[in-house]
Amino acid sequence: MVADSKSDLSLPKTFACSAFAACVGEVCTIPLDTAKVRLQLQKSAIAGDVTLPKYRGLLGTVGTIAREEGLRSLWKGVVPGLHRQCLFGGLRIGMYEPVKNLYVGKDHVGDVPLSKKILA
Repeated sequence: MVADSKSDLSLPKTFACSAFAACVGEVCTIPLDTAKVRLQLQKSAIAGDVTLPKYRGLLGTVGTIAREEGLRSLWKGVVPGLHRQCLFGGLRIGMYEPVKNLYVGKDHVGDVPLSKKILA
């Protein structure tokens, strides 16, 4: 049996599902992103300084932030991140099929050319 690649979900449902999935990903990864930014800022701040760095490694930075500022501080900025993911994730994933169908036609049979997929 060949699986049909066309979605049974309406456009609003596809948008909502993809936005929700992107938001779950954001909530899971924002502590690592917070630590990454701290490491990047530290590197630029101590470029000419001889003192020992406060943060060491990604997981060490997560631990230091949680210990010194509290566990909740790892999720600072999650609200703007969720807004971004709702909009960008929802649009990017939710609009892919309709835009692809616009380029190849709704009744297209067979493989969609790679150029059309990239364009979509």
